[in-house]
Amino acid sequence: MVLKYFREDINKMLIKSYGSFWNPDIIDWKKSHLHGEVKEEDSKTLKSVSHTIDFWHAKGIYVLHSDFKTIYVGKAFGTSIGKRVCDHLTDRLAGRWDMFSWFSVSSPRFTKKDVSQPGQRQLKPDTIVDTLEALAILIADPALNRKRETLKNAFEATQPSKGSPKAIRTYLEEILDKLKAEQGTVENAPHR
Repeated sequence: MVLKYFREDINKMLIKSYGSFWNPDIIDWKKSHLHGEVKEEDSKTLKSVSHTIDFWHAKGIYVLHSDFKTIYVGKAFGTSIGKRVCDHLTDRLAGRWDMFSWFSVSSPRFTKKDVSQPGQRQLKPDTIVDTLEALAILIADPALNRKRETLKNAFEATQPSKGSPKAIRTYLEEILDKLKAEQGTVENAPHR
């Protein structure tokens, strides 16, 4: 489900955009891009418009998941969400997660197709508390909470699909099979 909001509503919230349960295997990490599809409703024509935004430089928090369970939560403010998630492909968490979600305080810039750096703003205390509750429920997914939380007025970014992704495990199995095949040809080669 993609939510649609008017641009004017974006100043009334703490979380400006988010992405849920993205597949890291279909991201080209070498290019340092974190593209997401965002839909907005044009306030004049009331037509839905889709934008591809690069969220690599977004600031906020991110969540690593394994089989839809939260295993790690991190912040990205001194650096970007894209960089922090990318770092976890090769650090102590490598191979221990298979999806990630992110929640950004950076606003999408539809004309530049990227995000702005977050600025200072005043928010009502109830907006902050509502946002904290929504984030806690979305991340922890507690069994006894009845309602499914939403981030009011935040832009949901959906991950563009790119055919059939190959999991890292699949690449490693292919390499292992090639090594075994090469080892078999060396063992079966005539000895001189």
